Amino acid sequence: MIAEVILKVAGFEKFSGQVPYYPRPSYAGVERCFRAICYEAQGYPKKISDRFYAVMNDSSWHEELTLDILRRSSFKVHSEQMVVRCGEVIHKGSPFTIKGRIDGVLTDLSGVDRLLEHKAINHFTFERYSEEEFPADYLTQMAFYFVGLSKVQPEIREGILLIKNKNTSQYLEFFLDYNIPRDLLRVLDVIKSDGMRREGGEFSGLYHQAMERFAEVERHRKEKTLPPRQYEPGDWHCSYCGFGEPCNSSYEEEFASFSEGKEFPEIEEFVRKYIELTALKKDTDKSFEELKGEIKKAMEAGGLKKASVDGYLISLSLQKRKSLDKNLIPYEILKNAQKEDLIEVLNVRVEG
Repeated sequence: MIAEVILKVAGFEKFSGQVPYYPRPSYAGVERCFRAICYEAQGYPKKISDRFYAVMNDSSWHEELTLDILRRSSFKVHSEQMVVRCGEVIHKGSPFTIKGRIDGVLTDLSGVDRLLEHKAINHFTFERYSEEEFPADYLTQMAFYFVGLSKVQPEIREGILLIKNKNTSQYLEFFLDYNIPRDLLRVLDVIKSDGMRREGGEFSGLYHQAMERFAEVERHRKEKTLPPRQYEPGDWHCSYCGFGEPCNSSYEEEFASFSEGKEFPEIEEFVRKYIELTALKKDTDKSFEELKGEIKKAMEAGGLKKASVDGYLISLSLQKRKSLDKNLIPYEILKNAQKEDLIEVLNVRVEG
């Protein structure tokens, strides 16, 4: 009863029109789809789902919760949502000042100020950032904020990117500094709320690369062109994109224009490795299924659903899976419920 309407109610609150494109720090990172930005810059209609709006709104509430906790600590939080000027680019043929709103400045007991940026994300992305990856888009955004802050508080050279796991309420802190003249951002430490730590890293040119991307967006806007796809159709990024309809509708035409039969020695090494791994995978999959079958037959023959051998625990269990019986669904309803998705399929075989 509630689940069917709650997202629709949340969606009623979102802006009914389309916010025009303009260069801003949240659009600066390399992970954000460049093609989608160009669609937006050229005024294509953007469709945002009610669920996506709710997800973004949810992140804002997580930020408020975190800041409320910090206010009750020994840290002082101030300058929240302060507007900073992060540079100038050409937008719609005229100079345009890039502005951003920082989440705040954090002052410790010794009086040192640091830039604070808060993000709330899903569990799986949080785990990737915990283990090995770096949030490139968020780091680029912070580089812009450092540039903007340097005009009003030039003494601030360090910052904290604080990422919250929306599923588990764990936190991940990227402690960093930024050298503006060298455009060098250093992650000095990565700290998880459970005490886990891992090494940081250095990132050069984040700000200048982003400014070049903004200039490239302007070029595409002026020439009414689009860049190549950054992600394949069906990628998870595309499921959240508000420009899926125009992007997908043009893909078949673009694909039809690709040439055939050209000699392409540049990928010979990749193709050879692909063939080798494909053959290995087939043999491995076959052996895996055969071994699984032998273990199951032996367990069933012995009347066992749990057993142990040399420190390994083996178990059999029954699971019920629900599926739709399409024969019980009226044809018109079934037809209207179906949708088409474009996917790229790679096939590599030996010629002849």
